[in-house]
Amino acid sequence: MRICGIDPGANGAICVLDNKAPAYIALLDLKKYSTYDIAEWLRTELLHPDGYQIWIEKIHSLYGMSAKSNFSFGRNLGTITAIAEIVGHHQIIKTVSPKIWQRFVGVTERGKRIKIQVANIATALYPTANLRGKQGGLLDGRSDALMIAHYGLYN
Repeated sequence: MRICGIDPGANGAICVLDNKAPAYIALLDLKKYSTYDIAEWLRTELLHPDGYQIWIEKIHSLYGMSAKSNFSFGRNLGTITAIAEIVGHHQIIKTVSPKIWQRFVGVTERGKRIKIQVANIATALYPTANLRGKQGGLLDGRSDALMIAHYGLYN
């Protein structure tokens, strides 16, 4: 079975894992591709004889963020949810809040340090996952999407 984890944030990503092939990790950065390309990539990745599950991070507006940022956040969530629903052929899309999946993978940090800890946990669990950009900087959407998929693999 393929498990898809989606981080719909501004620097979001999609990760697909396969429960029968532990080395299989497919990652896609959302902001680099058109809606059409994301849908085609996802459709291809989810073709699997054992089926699939889609998990999307359950996000909400955050206190202190500007209206423009909150609107963009909501727009990203709506776009990725629509893509998942169309590709998923009415498959039930599951959601998980950040606190739930972060607790599951063992995150103990708070604030901005969470992203670094999530990346460290993701690297420990999936050492072959490409979680860094060309310049070596952390692509936190990838590590979040990977850990959402990891959560989905066991829930």
